[in-house]
Amino acid sequence: MEKVQFPRFMVAAEKSGQGKTLITCALLELLKEQHRVSAFKCGPDYIDPMFHRRVAGVPSYNLDSFFSSREELIQLLGLHGGPDRLGVVEGVMGYYDGLGGSTDRASSYEVAERTHTPVILVADGQGRSFSTLAAVRGFLSFRPDSHIKGVLFNRLSPMLYPAFKRAAEEELGIRAVGFVPPLGEEFRLKSRHLGLLRPEEIPGFREEIHRLAETLRPGIDLEAILSIAKEAEPLPARRRSLPQIRKENGEKPVIAVAMDEAFCFYYQDNLETLEAMNAELRFFSPIHDEKVPGEADGLYLGGGYPELYGKELSENASMRASVRELLAQGMPCIAECGGYLYLKQELADADGISWPMCGVLPGGSRDSGRLSRFGYGIMTAMGDSVLGPVGTSVPAHEFHHWDSPENGDCFSFKKPVGTREWSCGYGTESLYAGFPHLYFYGHEPVRFLELAARRRDGECGRSHRT
Repeated sequence: MEKVQFPRFMVAAEKSGQGKTLITCALLELLKEQHRVSAFKCGPDYIDPMFHRRVAGVPSYNLDSFFSSREELIQLLGLHGGPDRLGVVEGVMGYYDGLGGSTDRASSYEVAERTHTPVILVADGQGRSFSTLAAVRGFLSFRPDSHIKGVLFNRLSPMLYPAFKRAAEEELGIRAVGFVPPLGEEFRLKSRHLGLLRPEEIPGFREEIHRLAETLRPGIDLEAILSIAKEAEPLPARRRSLPQIRKENGEKPVIAVAMDEAFCFYYQDNLETLEAMNAELRFFSPIHDEKVPGEADGLYLGGGYPELYGKELSENASMRASVRELLAQGMPCIAECGGYLYLKQELADADGISWPMCGVLPGGSRDSGRLSRFGYGIMTAMGDSVLGPVGTSVPAHEFHHWDSPENGDCFSFKKPVGTREWSCGYGTESLYAGFPHLYFYGHEPVRFLELAARRRDGECGRSHRT
């Protein structure tokens, strides 16, 4: 089988809160000066890819080994990479941390192992000195092949780096690729609502990342990092085959996608999968536009921050009426998390004030004060829905502070570790709405697009699938 080169490396850390995102963005800023860069994020995170795209200005995608098989991860890398690109993968949590308990399933390590991606470990020097190297040794030896090929010392005095570099290379046999000096508070990401990056903040963050990159430049050995990236194994040159959905007259089904300040949580691969299956996307704003685009055959309401824009969403009564009327007419719709909240009767904002929403689904939601039902799970359909017939299993992920006493019972959601299970979601022939986020590499939206393709043709209309 033909293989293609794709130089790449992963930035991993000992645990969460070690500065992976800031360091990754600074590296992207430095590397894009000389290279075409594609960024990736391990796991189901929406926020960090937004930083990569909006702040660092590079394309970014998720690599998730819970949602995707080994072959699919390799296909994703091959789809977005190539010999003319450099891949930078940001890890998630601690390098070996996965689903929880005593398993590295769905960890950064599993992604590195499945894709044979070399890893640069960020080792934190704050609060310790030579013990940092003992921690590095532990990460190197914890698995027979850790895939760790380099170490970057974080929060380390420049005076100490020569001794750390010598010890790492002579005693541990691992290449030292530089250091990050202790940084002031001005470089610390401030706490935000679910990691919120508002559009008006982007210019400030771009400037901050540029200043950070210049601060890191003297201590980073970019040539050593590029050398490690070039050690990555070639990837099989194969692409996944997707069904092509079209209308009876040969036209593409048009999917209206909510995209604005309130709705911005979308896996880039979800949007590109819809297009790869022959859909035409029309982006619109539930805050600023008067109604759903008139040419729409289907509706995709993703996650985001509707709770921060309750007043603005509520005051756009014409948009709410448009959504309500189209769904009453049977327009196929996928509404995840924030999109699901938008379809309910009301939504309490961050100040606890309730605002009328679309009124398609019963009840309301408000801040629960904590993450509710956080994590991966397998969602199984208890009846037929736009996601598929009864019994259809869909890998999914929940991440939300807002909750509701009535969340539907059309699906069961089972955690992959332990026995915890609950009912969730609303499902009809034309609708999926619930807190769980979907990943279209894990479940292709065939029925959704087929319904969209034949919606305007009446009961006798047909979609075509090739």
